[in-house]
Amino acid sequence: MKKLNSLEELGTLMPDGFKTKKPFEIDNSFSKQNLEAHYSVKGRAGVPVIILKGFSGLNKEDLKNLAKPIKNKLGIGGSVKKNEIYFQGDKREKIISILESQGHSVKRIGG
Repeated sequence: MKKLNSLEELGTLMPDGFKTKKPFEIDNSFSKQNLEAHYSVKGRAGVPVIILKGFSGLNKEDLKNLAKPIKNKLGIGGSVKKNEIYFQGDKREKIISILESQGHSVKRIGG
């Protein structure tokens, strides 16, 4: 196999017509929400989670679609339970800034 010395040579390995994925974008199609970002470690052996509460008019699928790009962008895990979104780790400031850039109003609670 030939040793590649540059990115241009690496591009020759791709088939003609190959398209890269579009950069990921956060969907703004959800109605604006008044949310609360709770910091919690209770019952989690000291591991912090951020719980987003206060969603109205969204079903579980909508919440998953709202959470997925945030989780991908920040590289964190999370889940949707009881009409709330749980994010693993203490990335509250970044989560709040992403949500506010989408037009939601977010209030910090706890921690």
